Amino acid sequence: MENIDENKFIELYQEHAPKLFKYCYFRVNSKEDAEDLAGQVFMKTWDYLAQGNQIENMRAFLYRSAHNVIVDFYKTSKKDREISIHGFGEDTIDIPDTSDLAGDVETKSLVRDVIAKLEVLPDAYREIIVLRFINELSINEIAETTGMTENNVSVKLHRAMEKLKDITKQL
Repeated sequence: MENIDENKFIELYQEHAPKLFKYCYFRVNSKEDAEDLAGQVFMKTWDYLAQGNQIENMRAFLYRSAHNVIVDFYKTSKKDREISIHGFGEDTIDIPDTSDLAGDVETKSLVRDVIAKLEVLPDAYREIIVLRFINELSINEIAETTGMTENNVSVKLHRAMEKLKDITKQL
């Protein structure tokens, strides 16, 4: 990608911010933390580009950066960050997206159900499912984001889906 000016970066932000927020939200289950983490991704990306660095695949770069800030978030967090859906109220799921994901009661209920099922999965499986089905990344982009091979991503995605099916049967 060629050098980026402020207007192009604003367009980039507007295009990717809602999906990056959702990715962060499904990883940390806190609106405020997800907003902070998504903001950090864009700050780091702007700094990286301002240094004259080039980015070949912007979407994969952004998700890789988000993955890294989430890992850092859990490593450096002093509070107990146990993922829990307890305390999720009707008004806490406010994901900014033109599709109005949390616009009606049925959708909010569905989101809570999805979070509850994802919560049971190991983190690696949860991340791949969120990247693939919530953020609609391709297998190749997930591989770039996570540092895995495409084959490994496909295998883990398959295993994650099987585990999710088992969880659904149990609930």
